[in-house]
Amino acid sequence: MDSFSSVDAERLLRELANRRSEVEALQEVVRLLAPAHPRDTALLIAVASILRARFGVKRLAYIHTFTQDKRPKLSYFHNFPSISRDALEEAMQASSIYFPGPDSLLGRMGVEVVMPLGRYVGPTTRVHRVEPKAWWLLGDFAENDEERASDLIYMEVIGTLITVFLENNHIYEQQLMAERLKLEQQALERELEFASRLQRRFASKSIGIHPRLDTLLHYDARQKVGGDLADFIRTPEGNVVFYIGDVSGKGISAALVMANLHGQIQTLAELQVDLPVIMDLLHRRIWQIYGEEESGFVTLFLGKISFAEDGCVLEYLNAGHPPPLLWRKGEITLLEANQTVLGIDLPGRVPFTETQPRRLDLQSGDMFIGYTDGLIEQPNKGGKLMGLDPVITYVKNLSQPTPEHALRVVQQLLEDYRGDQPLEDDLTLLLWQIF
Repeated sequence: MDSFSSVDAERLLRELANRRSEVEALQEVVRLLAPAHPRDTALLIAVASILRARFGVKRLAYIHTFTQDKRPKLSYFHNFPSISRDALEEAMQASSIYFPGPDSLLGRMGVEVVMPLGRYVGPTTRVHRVEPKAWWLLGDFAENDEERASDLIYMEVIGTLITVFLENNHIYEQQLMAERLKLEQQALERELEFASRLQRRFASKSIGIHPRLDTLLHYDARQKVGGDLADFIRTPEGNVVFYIGDVSGKGISAALVMANLHGQIQTLAELQVDLPVIMDLLHRRIWQIYGEEESGFVTLFLGKISFAEDGCVLEYLNAGHPPPLLWRKGEITLLEANQTVLGIDLPGRVPFTETQPRRLDLQSGDMFIGYTDGLIEQPNKGGKLMGLDPVITYVKNLSQPTPEHALRVVQQLLEDYRGDQPLEDDLTLLLWQIF
């Protein structure tokens, strides 16, 4: 039996030292994967420093596909020039260790090795392949082929460890996000239901607002809440301010603007601010809300009924809203717009503060029917909009001239016209009648 020479002993000690260094590198990486340690970018920086210290890696990059669209993301690189999208795509084609040629995109950037990383899968327990989820890009890291082969084994093990960890972390975060979105959706639905109840509550609040006025409000939002606004407000002097309007858009954003306007009109009416000034302040507020970047606007009919022993007077401003109907003994008067919509400054527009409200003397039995465009812009099965003419015809021929009967007639007209078509837009009806 040959004796164990000192040369052999030295070689063995060097080999043991190398293996010990590799094992220590693995131990350091495993400690980094503990939950209390940094994740993602911080983890990659820490692992890269281990690879530089233990294996002398001078150039290193890490690409992964833990993204929403599964496109490659360069999460870390050191000592490489900027890596182009085409180079990333080239690296992703590697399903096994790949040595780029000097004329390839990666080769020209100094990449010597592309190493796919991920879970090991295979058709049998003996035959395995890597299902790539990430890739090492390596350059300038070994002095000879034997050292290179040994280092690659350990760098593959380390890369696979952190890839599996990062993938699991990504899946966990996606699950947390899905759960968070679910909870947020539930909270949003509760808020929408609350807002919907508030919107419907305006109708009951307005009943019996004045002994000489029969009032009625009807809301039918296309979604749980919408951008239609309407209400009656009793002023300190005993008059009634009322309004019906429509915020451009639908859903939550329109509802937020609607709620803002409700509060503003309520406050201004109770302060007995004149109608033109109310309109001007609302116009400025809408402009502030939307700004120059958005094209939002509001149509609004704003009226005031003044009560006196010798009669009642209606004053109103109509800022681009579809004309309400004033029913008087079977005849219809359209209360047309006398101003442009709120929130958009059109060239040549007369300021709201310089616009005189229109004035009508009211008689007992006069009935007002205001509506939003969800009524007249409802299409039938053929796509044709209903328009205002059928509404005028039906209201003109009311058998019972009361707000309740007028509401039922208009609702039935809409149902008959649209058939099985869904509501195209939010629908609000505001009705009142003088005693």
